[in-house]
Amino acid sequence: MADATPQVSVVVRSYNRYPALCELLTAILAQRDADFEVVVVDQTTKAPDDARARLAALAADPRVRILTFPPLGGPRARNEGVRAARGEIVLLIDDDDLPGDDRWIASHAANYVDPNCVAVNGRAIVEGDRDPPYGNMARAERNVMSLSWLGWQRPYSKVNVKKRVHSVVGGNASIRRSAIARAGLWDECTPVEDEVSFAYRLRARMRPDEYILFDPACTMQRRLDIPGGMGKRYLGTTTVARRHFQFLHRIVGHYFPWKYWLLQPAYVFLLYWITADWVIDDSHGHPGGLRKAWTLVWFALALPLLWTWWLGAEVVRRVRSGPLQHEPRL
Repeated sequence: MADATPQVSVVVRSYNRYPALCELLTAILAQRDADFEVVVVDQTTKAPDDARARLAALAADPRVRILTFPPLGGPRARNEGVRAARGEIVLLIDDDDLPGDDRWIASHAANYVDPNCVAVNGRAIVEGDRDPPYGNMARAERNVMSLSWLGWQRPYSKVNVKKRVHSVVGGNASIRRSAIARAGLWDECTPVEDEVSFAYRLRARMRPDEYILFDPACTMQRRLDIPGGMGKRYLGTTTVARRHFQFLHRIVGHYFPWKYWLLQPAYVFLLYWITADWVIDDSHGHPGGLRKAWTLVWFALALPLLWTWWLGAEVVRRVRSGPLQHEPRL
């Protein structure tokens, strides 16, 4: 088995979450009706000895390969895992998530019986989530895995409808290796939303008869607030905003330059909306409605100045270091 080429390569990014990673590997190795390998991109800098021992025991399975790196950042870690993958299909999941059932891999693989299917997104299930998961389910089902006219990704990954879509996310998503070779890997020059760069290029290079699918049968359990990882929920407001500014400037601005520069006010508003959504729904640093409201007020007042400052910093960076690299290859 170890020497054969598997049909599916499950690529797992992990950072300082050995207990959660071991739970994930246990669930993956229990998968049925699938021919697969697991490639773990391990960037751990600290872990208890018992967790290391448990991981070593799981890694003794010939289907598991552990690649050890210093911290690489999200997109580069994914790229290294995909480069090492041997399967015809690459299936992505991170260490804070779990397969929804023991046929998660098989459910993804079943869609590739059609040679025109180049990628599959699955459904996310969050324990304790509200029911229904979105206030406007009709809009969510209509826009699942879509891209807005400003280039912003709208996942709506909790819906329960199977349909062809326009984008590919970074977790619970599978892609043909041949499609990755054609589109290139994920841009490493943005700290957030890196999966969108791949989606832009894949869409542009697909044949008319090819498609991306959303299949709710491919379920993944989202686990929130798992210790370790990047601690994104504890970041400051300006840090989150600047990272998303860098995505807009470096990714959207690169692939859609005329739109980005001609519609700057729209992108400033989009950045405010992205940051406000994070403050309200995801941040652990803003307890209580009053704290959230105050943050949204001062950020609205400061954003024009911050945008100008960050734009100037990007100009200085380009003068000093030259253009950023895009479209890394397999």
